[in-house]
Amino acid sequence: MSQVLLGFRNLALRLAVFVALAALLVWFLGGNMFARSQVFPLAVATTGAGDGRLDVRLEQVILPVKGLPSDRIFFRVLFDGADAAEPPMAFASVSDLVEIDPGGLNRAVWFAAEQFKPGGGTAGVWCVYRLTPYATRPELMLEVADRLEAERQLARVKAGLPLQTGDAARAARDAVLRAGDAP
Repeated sequence: MSQVLLGFRNLALRLAVFVALAALLVWFLGGNMFARSQVFPLAVATTGAGDGRLDVRLEQVILPVKGLPSDRIFFRVLFDGADAAEPPMAFASVSDLVEIDPGGLNRAVWFAAEQFKPGGGTAGVWCVYRLTPYATRPELMLEVADRLEAERQLARVKAGLPLQTGDAARAARDAVLRAGDAP
């Protein structure tokens, strides 16, 4: 009987040493025992100063492999305004941040983002958002069909032009496409 107990004790001791050395090896190689998400800062925009200052950060988050494939990578927009109390917003894809009038009265940060579907995956709908210094969350300005149209609308805003409605944008696109058909 004592031979069996000595065998179990020996096995337990060897197992404990193996686990300790495996953990030490993982630590030595720069990893950790449990997977964690990776956060990569992509862009930062700052407008204003003092009480009306607005800091906006765009980050890409990659979750561990255990997550669903459609939700493993997402983008989030974090902002620190005077009244910003909302949690960061998560999007399937995000354009670059566009600063408008950084030192003036109409200062804002604009961006376009692709929405997630409620059940998972991407909805394919792009929205143009505006963040002002005293906003509690981004204001939805316009829904567009694709990223190209969202980037075009952001370029209009950056140039000081107003956003186009969906009908005006379709008419402008058709006019450009039909210009090549003229004799």
